[in-house]
Amino acid sequence: MDMHELIRQMERAERVWPDERPWAIQVLASYLHVQPPELLSLFRQINPTLETERDQVLPEDLRLLKAYCERIIERNSQESLEDKRREQVRARKTIQTLSPKIAEMIAARDHVRALNSYIYLLGESGEYALPEEKAQWYEEMGRLCLKVKRHPNEAARYFRSAVNALSLLEDADGIQDLLETYDEEFQGDEARRSWDSVMLTGKESLSKLTCSVS
Repeated sequence: MDMHELIRQMERAERVWPDERPWAIQVLASYLHVQPPELLSLFRQINPTLETERDQVLPEDLRLLKAYCERIIERNSQESLEDKRREQVRARKTIQTLSPKIAEMIAARDHVRALNSYIYLLGESGEYALPEEKAQWYEEMGRLCLKVKRHPNEAARYFRSAVNALSLLEDADGIQDLLETYDEEFQGDEARRSWDSVMLTGKESLSKLTCSVS
């Protein structure tokens, strides 16, 4: 049951319902486009004495029910915000805990584990990562793909994401540095085709940044 839509239907019913004229719940349900048992269940939240769908209610009962439904929506909204805040705290804690561990893996040349950890970190906490963090992660993931000799398409995909992240940060120098740093790492026809897609993304981003400055 869509509570927002139900409230809209209640407001419509209020405008046409004659004052002090009782309606059976089953009749009102058809007007509100909900199942009678569902409407009875809702009405029982404000008036437990109601027993069947044939019981009658007044316009005032409908107004009370509408207020009750509005409180449900408000409570759910508050709970949703609280859940989101908790999720953000958890995600930031994961980032702060795992980032130094990944750095240790890279220092120990455990590149496969470091790459897999970045993939996990991105999926687990990427929604709450800072733009600068995402730009760094994507570049590192592309670099690690090259280190462990993953398919060039995978490395290129991460580098494109890094370029897009740097573009959002309006970091033209960062984009240029990335393109220059990894250009020679892609050797062979297939690898060059993969890298060409990164170059194209980079050039388009640089062009947009240049236009926005001028």
